[in-house]
Amino acid sequence: MARLLGFVVSGLILSSAGLAQEEPPRVAPKPSEAAAEVPAPEVSVKKVGETRYRLGEIEFDAKTREIRFPVVVNMREGGPVEYLLVHENGKVHESILTTAVSPLHLQIVMKLLRYQGGHGDVFNRLLTPELIEKEGGKEGDRGEEVTFTFEAEGGKSLPVYEMIIDGEKADAMAPGGWIYTGSAVQEGTFMAEAEGSIIAIYLDHLALFNMTRDGADIDERWGARHTVIPEIGTKGVLTIRAGENPVTKKD
Repeated sequence: MARLLGFVVSGLILSSAGLAQEEPPRVAPKPSEAAAEVPAPEVSVKKVGETRYRLGEIEFDAKTREIRFPVVVNMREGGPVEYLLVHENGKVHESILTTAVSPLHLQIVMKLLRYQGGHGDVFNRLLTPELIEKEGGKEGDRGEEVTFTFEAEGGKSLPVYEMIIDGEKADAMAPGGWIYTGSAVQEGTFMAEAEGSIIAIYLDHLALFNMTRDGADIDERWGARHTVIPEIGTKGVLTIRAGENPVTKKD
């Protein structure tokens, strides 16, 4: 684990190209001046169990590939929302949950657990037909599918899609639909760390995770579902688990 960590950190922090996902074909916003000044977090992995490790506030299991870290309820009603989760210094006005966890730390953990990243064709829907033909990605190049579960302190766990309302259907979001895309590196800056974008609802190629479901390209379709979301400020844990990617599913 220590040897792999050294390889991952070197690839991401020193040469950056080693972990950067191929950048989707659209112009990316420049990081804000405040975000660009955020220093890279210290990287130190500790073993806390037979197969469990900790990096900062992130705990992960090398066997099950499960990842857990603390989050806080930031929004419980209204909309539109564009993110399920952002860093506490990110776009908090558009996110249901926030966290103090470093997106860079989370990226390192994803790599240590050998999650396969990639955007594939996910961002094609934001392009014109001409650009799709010229620069668009392929469905088979999508990153690994993942599932997220939120568990509030003293409460029960629930899949995060139940926390999101689909404005088109006036009901909870349907199950499934997120992949690990892996963000991008621009001019030596890991953009998920700079922008604080972690789990996107509305497509954002700077976020670590993006939706594959219909409507991910409609920024006003999604809202916070107050009937299941606890009070703002409620602390909890977000769990990431590997899910079967339908693109690579074998009969």
